[in-house]
Amino acid sequence: MKRLFVRLLIAFLILPAVIGGIFYSLDRNGFFNLKKLQVSIESHQPHDNFFKPLMNEVDEALETQKNRSLWALDLSSIADQLQKMDWIERVHVSRQWPNQLQVLVVPKDVKFLYLGKKGQFLPVTSSGEFLRNVKMEESPDVVLLQGEVFEKNETLRKKAIEVISSIPQDGKFSQKTISELRYNSKEGFWATLIQSGIRVKLGEEQVALKSERVAQVLEYMETRELKARVIDADLSKKVLVRLRKDP
Repeated sequence: MKRLFVRLLIAFLILPAVIGGIFYSLDRNGFFNLKKLQVSIESHQPHDNFFKPLMNEVDEALETQKNRSLWALDLSSIADQLQKMDWIERVHVSRQWPNQLQVLVVPKDVKFLYLGKKGQFLPVTSSGEFLRNVKMEESPDVVLLQGEVFEKNETLRKKAIEVISSIPQDGKFSQKTISELRYNSKEGFWATLIQSGIRVKLGEEQVALKSERVAQVLEYMETRELKARVIDADLSKKVLVRLRKDP
């Protein structure tokens, strides 16, 4: 019985105390001090030129945590600090023992790049929010949103996001083939194609259906080597094409 008591005493009191003492000693000697930061970004958007300077800011913000014990780090506070950056949707921070910190950044989804009246480039998120001004060489590879009407009209920005989101990511007529999107109060939304410069009238409703029709028209024109100035898809059951008169 005494042996059982001694074993239980060692298991529940002495052994934990010894292990705790070892960890305490290691911590006092800097064994658990933060030495390495593993910062990554989770995004389906391949905007390397846009994300690189932003991630550098994250690295700079985290540098202040270097050489602090992992035990002493307040992960919630670190995440809150990073989420104050306007381009970050959410952050996940975790300890990687014995001396690393892993940070996963999920950015806000950027739908447009708005060209302001003063020439500034402002990314527009999927919620219609403007992010801070970026340099042209650091701008995300998205459709350009043109027109002062979008600057103060958040409702219209959100409508533009609905329109662009209704257009396929890939294909003859897709988000990747559009250079800019404009709005006219009488005619609705107009898209301009990157390679050909063709202007496509989309209106405001049934954009997904109209996109399919425009893609079919572009396919037809390509096979017959036809060139157009304007494609009017804002009709009930057909698409009107205005061909170029120049060779």
